[in-house]
Amino acid sequence: MARFRFPRFNRAVNVFNPHLFENLSLAAFLAWVGLGSDALSSSAYGPPEIYYALKGHEYLSVFLAIGIPLTVFIIAAGYKQVIALFPEGGGGYHTATTLLGPLAGLVSGSALIVDYVLTAAISVASGTEAVLSILPASWYQERILLDLVILLFLIFLNLRGMKESIKILLPIFIGFLITNGVILGWGLLSHAGEFPHVAMATIHGAQHDSMEYGWIFIIALVLRAFSLGGGTYTGLEAVANGVHIMREPRVQTGQRTMTLLATSLSLVAGSLIFLYLLYHAQAQAGETLNAALFHSITANWQVFGINWGNWATLLALITEGLLLYIAANTGIITAPIVMANMAVDRWLPERFSYLSDHFVSRNGILLVGFSSIAILLATQGHVSVLVVLYSINVFITFTLTMAGLTRHWFSQRKGDKPWLGKLIISILGLIVTGFILIITIFEKFDAGGWFTLLITSIVIMLGYFIYRHYRSVSKRTRELDETMLDVVPENLEPGPALPLDPRGSTAVFFVNRFDGVGLHTLLTAHRMVKGFVKNYVFLLAGIVGQGEFKGIEAVEELKVYTEAEANQYVAYCRAQGMAATWFATYGTDRIQAMEDLASAAIRYFPNSIFFAGRVIDSSQNSTLWSILHDEVSFIIQDRLQKDGFSMMIVPVHVRGMPNNLPAISLPIDMPPDLELVQPEKKEKSEENAKSN
Repeated sequence: MARFRFPRFNRAVNVFNPHLFENLSLAAFLAWVGLGSDALSSSAYGPPEIYYALKGHEYLSVFLAIGIPLTVFIIAAGYKQVIALFPEGGGGYHTATTLLGPLAGLVSGSALIVDYVLTAAISVASGTEAVLSILPASWYQERILLDLVILLFLIFLNLRGMKESIKILLPIFIGFLITNGVILGWGLLSHAGEFPHVAMATIHGAQHDSMEYGWIFIIALVLRAFSLGGGTYTGLEAVANGVHIMREPRVQTGQRTMTLLATSLSLVAGSLIFLYLLYHAQAQAGETLNAALFHSITANWQVFGINWGNWATLLALITEGLLLYIAANTGIITAPIVMANMAVDRWLPERFSYLSDHFVSRNGILLVGFSSIAILLATQGHVSVLVVLYSINVFITFTLTMAGLTRHWFSQRKGDKPWLGKLIISILGLIVTGFILIITIFEKFDAGGWFTLLITSIVIMLGYFIYRHYRSVSKRTRELDETMLDVVPENLEPGPALPLDPRGSTAVFFVNRFDGVGLHTLLTAHRMVKGFVKNYVFLLAGIVGQGEFKGIEAVEELKVYTEAEANQYVAYCRAQGMAATWFATYGTDRIQAMEDLASAAIRYFPNSIFFAGRVIDSSQNSTLWSILHDEVSFIIQDRLQKDGFSMMIVPVHVRGMPNNLPAISLPIDMPPDLELVQPEKKEKSEENAKSN
């Protein structure tokens, strides 16, 4: 018999390593770097949009320089509540789902996915334009190619692991904070004596416009400018989405991260808006408003006769451009987390909940990354086009989140826990985000906002269609379970363990849990191989996906569940007088786990024949079925057959299923070896079986 050896491309992960989650988790500072760059980088286009909207009434910048930080802290305070209520992560998606209902969660999650795809696209496009502005003009013709190279690099970087990508990008983030902090701080301190004059000019300007246009005009102008700078707040959601990747205690780490982000964003955005007014900033052709401001602030920076102002501005603009790339990275990091959570709830294909050996959602990263590439190609990387598609969706999520919090704290008013202060914050957040959402849709609808809403609506409809499909299949598989489990006695007595014959023919079954599919596969195989098969072996792969990536406790719970399911197969076999055992392994890659299990079975039982069940619904489209259902059994079958082993995939029809299947049963005992989980003690196995 040929020796069986699968090709190895990935490094196996020991999910029971007590230091694994600690090593992969992020402290508040690294979380701030990895998840906060989206908001901070928006200073490249958020504050300028606000200032441009005030043309002719720039004195109102004073109100907005105060209002923007206030709004940031109100939204951040709301999301601190989200972090405390949902420490497992999920952010606005889990908040809307839990507090408003599944459909609200679908809307919120769909809006976030589209928003993060647009975040990646606009951040890369903006970053490229910022970097190319300091290079020869001939380079500008290559900006699309550079956009594609950067996005492909970020996709590759994130496939290698989130913490690794953050450490590589850390120097850029620190450089941005230092250069912008020094320039903006100098700009404020050097003109501190002018603050009273600015205050008086603001009062006189407001009095003049109120008499000439009325207060309604002033309020409308402020609200319009406020909404057009809505991109400034888009990164606040990312922290609540990524709480599960933060270091214990997660709630405190997440809230500290939110405080760092809100403080830094408020200082940068508020200072920029105020300094535009203080320096009367005006952008020239081919120059951003921030570049014009930086040049004005650093114009007289001379030390020992050397003009350092141009170098300081150059460094600030470079770090600003590179920070936009980090913001794109944030979108590629965070969107797959949202997608994985939605996949766990069956709004998206289940494969998006799987984690790679680097503990990242590989399928989500690839989809988000290449969707961003498609949008860049469709818009030719024009920031002026992308900006109108941006920022609407995140305020859909903000509004739903604040509405959910408001409903939650209002329902808690008769309880013992403090609720009034949190309710006030939630209501303020709902009013602010709701106003910005309405005004942003009104202002940007004809300019391209309709396209964003259309794409989001399509994602929502697809999610609902996928959910209905899974619900239909689940209903039919439950019917299958009820039919097949009728052959299992209610008080199943496992019977004595029969000796296994390592040299005898062995039927090996890939199963997920003790259910109708597994039993149907077993019964079908038994009819085919009874008479010469001596052993029955069950292989179970405990896959650590997004739902289990919460810490070592969740992995231990997965282990207990998997072993209990395996022991039920063994008990069923022993009750029928059949020799049986099981192997189980745990990891993040389903195919690799199944390869390890097959290798272990062949090592102990060289004369093995493999079986796996495949659910079939004849009423469903086969292409759609292959997209929505993970069919890795075909991959394993192909590899086994190439190495000289037989594997049969047993069709399990959930429509028109015959009810006259014969009754039968199944068995386990094995010396502990390999790095696979096996039943260590007979007593423990029986105890787990009884507990389930």
